[in-house]
Amino acid sequence: MMTEHIDDDLQSYFDGLMNDLNEEKDRSDELDELFQWTFLGDAEAKRRASWCVAKMAQNGIQDQRIIDILVPLTECIDPDTRYNVAWGIGEMARIGIGDDRCVNIIMELMCDLDSKVRAKAFWAATMLRDVLGIRDASLSDRIDSSYIQ
Repeated sequence: MMTEHIDDDLQSYFDGLMNDLNEEKDRSDELDELFQWTFLGDAEAKRRASWCVAKMAQNGIQDQRIIDILVPLTECIDPDTRYNVAWGIGEMARIGIGDDRCVNIIMELMCDLDSKVRAKAFWAATMLRDVLGIRDASLSDRIDSSYIQ
């Protein structure tokens, strides 16, 4: 996959933020900035921003803005960004946050052309159903049929 170039300042910003998140620091103060990069940034900036947002979810940041940021990124052409969307939504469900938008997005990603995205979406669907307790017949049917195949 061809990686787009981002300028040195932006590279430093994302590197520092990613390091902090890997150390499980609460960087939810950056959510508004990350939101901007998901709209204004190129594919690489969107990929990195989506990773940061998903990592915040994994780190247990209970902020609805995480879902608000991830949902529009489902339409990105980059499979790594879509993977991060599924990962982030699954992590949010794991900590008890999710809504009907999450079900719709995960249902869509369960049919993604990229197998890595599909696999993470199936995991996220399981989190929505089994941990968050979302009962959606279509979601459950799709999860159950994946175990049969």
